Amino acid sequence: MSRRLVVVADDLGASPAINRGVLEAHRNGIVTAASLLVGMQHTQVAVEQARDLGLPLGLHLRLTLGAPLTHGPARVGLCDNGEFLPPLRFLGRLASGGSDLQEALATELRAQMDAFLTLVPQPDHINAHHHLHVHPAVLAPLIQVARDFDFPALRWPVEPMGSRGSATRTGEAIALRLLATRGRYMLGESALKTSDHFRGLRLMDGRLTTERLCHVLETLTEGTTELMVHPALGDGASKAGIREADTLRHPDVAAAIQAKGVELMSFREAVAWGQPSTGRTP
Repeated sequence: MSRRLVVVADDLGASPAINRGVLEAHRNGIVTAASLLVGMQHTQVAVEQARDLGLPLGLHLRLTLGAPLTHGPARVGLCDNGEFLPPLRFLGRLASGGSDLQEALATELRAQMDAFLTLVPQPDHINAHHHLHVHPAVLAPLIQVARDFDFPALRWPVEPMGSRGSATRTGEAIALRLLATRGRYMLGESALKTSDHFRGLRLMDGRLTTERLCHVLETLTEGTTELMVHPALGDGASKAGIREADTLRHPDVAAAIQAKGVELMSFREAVAWGQPSTGRTP
């Protein structure tokens, strides 16, 4: 079995700086796919530019950013004053549960999938902002709705506990591992594939340097690994986003990929090879 790497840049459509960073990291770097936010001011131009470059796009569901696409009773429990709740408050709503919330979630998820598929007829993958799709209360309606669409793969953001990077992200990594354990059976019963391995959570916040990325590449395990990244360039770009964009285009990174025989590909290409698993938690 070979080492395959899917490099997914998140938040496409969020801002001109993020659009520029993602597209440049694909054009002159190692980004192989991007996760698109629908219903944002800069979504349409991002889709057009990605299409011109042949960049595969997946859906980056947003349940804690901006305004819902649904209206009226379907918004129950999802937002206040027309905007989605911030992450901690949203998690509190999920804890309280209820059939109305589940119906609102399913309706909003379907609306975002429909909006995405009008822009991108052949989706590469699906995931969610802040990884909220791993929560069983979100995963259940997501799987149910996704059965009607052609999303081949779902992000499963479970990192090895000893991976390098941000110590401040350890709590998040542990929480995601616990949630993934709860959702593993649910995912295994679906048709959605996941990568065999995942990296990137502890490399957020400006920690994705050339040295660290080369270490990730040198230590890749056999199978398909997803690397999550957040590049940005130009006016409004964060220092972390600029550093990631520079790292993803660095010649040492390209050299490490070639030296290790790593195969870069999108999720849809990986699924065609039969590499990603169903419901596997590394």
